[in-house]
Amino acid sequence: MLESLWVWTLATGLISIIGYLLGTWTHDHFSKKNVPHLKPVPFFGNMGSVAFRIVSLPESLVDWYNRLKGHKYGGVYEFLNPIILLRDPELIKMVTVKDFEHFVDRGVRISEEVEPLFGKGLFSLKGQRWKDMRSTLSPAFTSSKMKNMFVLITECGKQLTDFLEKCINDKNMTIEGCKIEREGNILAVEMKDLFTRYTNDVIATSAFGIKWEDDDITAQVALFFLAGFDTASSLLSFASQLLAMHPDIQSRLQDEIDQTLKVDGGNLTYEAVHGMKYLDMVVSAPHINILFTIYLLINNFLDYVIFPFHKSPLVSLYNLLKAIFVLSLVIYVTETLRIYPPIGILERRCVQTYTLPAEPHYTLNPGDFVYIPVYALHHDPDYFPDPEKFDPERFSDENKGSIKACTYLPFGSGPRNCIGKKYLLSV
Repeated sequence: MLESLWVWTLATGLISIIGYLLGTWTHDHFSKKNVPHLKPVPFFGNMGSVAFRIVSLPESLVDWYNRLKGHKYGGVYEFLNPIILLRDPELIKMVTVKDFEHFVDRGVRISEEVEPLFGKGLFSLKGQRWKDMRSTLSPAFTSSKMKNMFVLITECGKQLTDFLEKCINDKNMTIEGCKIEREGNILAVEMKDLFTRYTNDVIATSAFGIKWEDDDITAQVALFFLAGFDTASSLLSFASQLLAMHPDIQSRLQDEIDQTLKVDGGNLTYEAVHGMKYLDMVVSAPHINILFTIYLLINNFLDYVIFPFHKSPLVSLYNLLKAIFVLSLVIYVTETLRIYPPIGILERRCVQTYTLPAEPHYTLNPGDFVYIPVYALHHDPDYFPDPEKFDPERFSDENKGSIKACTYLPFGSGPRNCIGKKYLLSV
């Protein structure tokens, strides 16, 4: 009996030791190289709270970022994988811009064999294939294309606002399959269905006759479709929420929109929207060429936007709809993008041996990964005073020059940034 117990104890001990060694065998990587780093735990590294869904990865990166304060970069462990976390804007600029050829690839771990559709997406492609696809897609993002699209979507938007104005004035107005209820002066509309119809009109009008036959192009469409759902729609929802919470900013923005519409005879033009300086501080210049992004962008955003806006006495429903239409042309938002960036982290994969130009000098080898903590940078008071405050004036002509390069990264940085960035921000 005692002998059996001793055998079980020994076996348990050996298994525990082997398990510990397997779960920590890479966790001395940064210690050996004298790199400042966070202490890992077996198997999980520094990802335990993320793995158990206690916090999100961007929130975890804020914690890592703050704990590594005083260092230009530091080491963290993604389970067993050592990862470099960049804190210094100059280092970020080196990795993403100046020495981009060493970090051409993103840190996306999608196998084209396992996921042939998303593996061919622009976000996932590597090396020369990414360069070729980027060159193929870039002509779709020209200013002339955007202007043409703007006119078509404006026509659809006018039809929508005309219809809703009739709903306000005509108590008997109905639309088949769309729920409309009235209680006193309150008009309740099933916006999900209404704007599904609207976005169908937009797509049918602006993309009529376009055929997607090539698998590579189909992959880009699928990627943009999902990107719109997860980023653009959420960001515009946040923008509307912030405006509802700050009626002074909302009122000033509404005044500018109304004044612009008055000057242009009630018509929205590409030039008029780009001429709205305060709008540019709150929301950035539109990029509306990604048709499937537009579909989900408006479809999901407008369900959310009605609730916070209708409470404000500053905006009538009709003027609200005009403001919504302007916002529905805008995919990304400036100050809102700072508070709520679409992705809280950028990843870059080293493709050529590279030594970080900072003490201590650390050499990255092909296959190593770098984290850039976008969310943490956007909420660092050293770069954005009172970072939790919604303050579009940060991006005014007088103030935007004080924003340090590579601290505001909602679209990424360098050649591998968002393909529509130069049309999305009027800097």
